Amino acid sequence: MAKSRFDQHINQNEIKAVHFELMMRRDKLIRFAYDQNIPMDKLDRKCIIAFFKHWEIPKRPKDIPDLMKTFFTCCFTYAPLRKYLSSISGSIPSPSMLPKCLAVIYSKEEFIKDHNWEPLKLHEIATKIQQKEKYDLKSNKFKNRMIAVILDGTQEMANRLDNGIETFYQELDEINKSTGEEIWEYVSEFPKQIYNVGTALICDFLKDIGCDRFVKVDHHFKKEFPSLLGLDDCKKMSSKEHFVLSQVISRMLVMSPFHLDHLLYQWGRYKKYDQ
Repeated sequence: MAKSRFDQHINQNEIKAVHFELMMRRDKLIRFAYDQNIPMDKLDRKCIIAFFKHWEIPKRPKDIPDLMKTFFTCCFTYAPLRKYLSSISGSIPSPSMLPKCLAVIYSKEEFIKDHNWEPLKLHEIATKIQQKEKYDLKSNKFKNRMIAVILDGTQEMANRLDNGIETFYQELDEINKSTGEEIWEYVSEFPKQIYNVGTALICDFLKDIGCDRFVKVDHHFKKEFPSLLGLDDCKKMSSKEHFVLSQVISRMLVMSPFHLDHLLYQWGRYKKYDQ
């Protein structure tokens, strides 16, 4: 496993060096966020200040409709699809923007009504759209992909929320206390019934609802994480091994995996402004 392969090569001096580098990146990102001359998405500015200046974590949605908006916003962070949604919303899509985006895309005002974001009601709306349009649900075209994800995702979330949102959050709190391997098993099982959604997008969702033990192992993470640690062998690691190693490193750094992940992500986006 990742721990046995790598932690023996990481001593306290190296951890101190990694911590110093991360804190330097943190300080620079905060400075970038306050510099209006640096082109930066408004949501990124807000997140950098909240997560790095104040060391906050995302707040949990207060009700099921807000939870569902967050869920599908994360499911749609597949890069080309996110760019498509950004072209409609004018910035990186947020849960509050998603209903209007979908209303425009599918010409359905029902998406704007908050009560329609209950899982089964949203499934009903997507079903009616599919019955009319007959999209190829295996296609990667944006409209097709989103309807396929909504159809599968609403059913999955309806099952997970069957006992209410508080019970769902209690279950997540228990998962958040588990070992890296156990957490990975959970995120591997979660999306199995949702076409075109994998572990990375589910981790994105769980991070965005306040679970601080999760990292999103995507190409951004796999690029920044190895270079930070100086471990070339990371390139040979599976997504699971990356995930588990991130838990080990975070524990050594006394930093949540969420903050490690977000630092790597934001630095990857804005390090070009480091002069």
